[in-house]
Amino acid sequence: MFMQMKDVRYVQYSPVWFQEKVDDITRYLKLSSEFGCGEEGARIFENFKEDILKRISEFESLVLAQKDAEEPDDLEGIRRLRPAGPRKMTGEIRADYMERLRGAFYGRMAGCTLGAALEFNPIATMKAWAEYFSEPFPPVDYWSHIKEPMSPHYITGRKIDLTKDHMDAVPPDDDTIYTLLGLLTMEEYGMDFTQEDMAAVWKKYLPIEDERGSRGCYWGERNMMLNFQKGMKLPEAGIAGNPNLQNIAGWTRADSYGYVCPGWPEKAAELAYRDCSINHRRNGVYGAMFMAASISAAFIVDDPIEAVKIGLTEIPQNCLFAEGIRWALDTQVTNYQDAADKTWKVYGGMFNGSALTNAIHVVMGLAIGGKNFTKTIGETIAMSGDNDCTGATAGSILGAVIGKEAIPENWTKPFNGRMHIYLKEHPEYLNIDEVCGRFEKLAHQFMK
Repeated sequence: MFMQMKDVRYVQYSPVWFQEKVDDITRYLKLSSEFGCGEEGARIFENFKEDILKRISEFESLVLAQKDAEEPDDLEGIRRLRPAGPRKMTGEIRADYMERLRGAFYGRMAGCTLGAALEFNPIATMKAWAEYFSEPFPPVDYWSHIKEPMSPHYITGRKIDLTKDHMDAVPPDDDTIYTLLGLLTMEEYGMDFTQEDMAAVWKKYLPIEDERGSRGCYWGERNMMLNFQKGMKLPEAGIAGNPNLQNIAGWTRADSYGYVCPGWPEKAAELAYRDCSINHRRNGVYGAMFMAASISAAFIVDDPIEAVKIGLTEIPQNCLFAEGIRWALDTQVTNYQDAADKTWKVYGGMFNGSALTNAIHVVMGLAIGGKNFTKTIGETIAMSGDNDCTGATAGSILGAVIGKEAIPENWTKPFNGRMHIYLKEHPEYLNIDEVCGRFEKLAHQFMK
């Protein structure tokens, strides 16, 4: 099938060379002190810092000045470029909604927990890790061992919490916290929340880090929170100094909006737009809209790939993100290695945490796994990348299609019906069924 590709020219550079030169600067700075030339070394280093900040500013200005008629940032512009779609698939909450919601929520928690143990590890590293402990790869259960098990993990946890014999709840993770922040925003401000409302919720509940330096958020989200601390207001706080405008974090926040708009993909995408565009642009935002719409549709359809195709109808037809998802749907893959190899052959110039490449992993994982939950999240996280995010979203979409009862118990029972969190003004644990009940209450309010 012929498919027109957007003209994306990647700048070629060597990350290994770049990292070596950063290391050289650090070592020369220390060496200059050892040789007794500390003041002059400090002067050179200050000049280096000024130059780096200048280049970052130049890149930021360059990126923000770029315009593409097929990739608008405003909601109305986005909607004008959508293909035909169902927009709203039902006018009522289906009788099986709560079963599907619990499937989506537990599926998200399970996929996130599985991927978080070896997040961003290369395929070869994950495979060798599994072989060393005589475990299958892709995994069919939570990992039995983890690197640096007693190290802190997201403020209130430890890395060992991610292993099956030490798990007593959903372990804390930023990607599960984002789902709760969306819930809190809608509970406090309703469906018509503004970005200022959302910022207020984040500043009220989300800690940046604890006294040990264990972080509560990363990348563009951390950057935005630090900008808030400096007194910046929106929209500057979300964009200033943020090279993550098209990264994955925006769509890791999208599930909440699909959960409260079951069968209403247009509204789910609109809510995700409002959320994500606080600190993303273009394809970063389209990713969030796509995922929210796909999850919304998953509550109605009986095939996860059908949900994905409906998700595509809520973003610009010819944007880079839509092109990539169509490519993923048209590309036959047999397993995680095949999927990863084909993805990076086409999109090799992108950051490993990009919205698009990770979304491609989700779509390919759903295609490989079918309705088999274990195979779906196992193959998805085995592709590497930001695989706690990809595992979570693949689990959420499939969980909404098949329901909680179809998820094998080894993925849900270790949670003991609760999730471990680190939000301010909240207890250390939340009951999962109570959280799902709060989403259900909002869905009934919003779907009237």
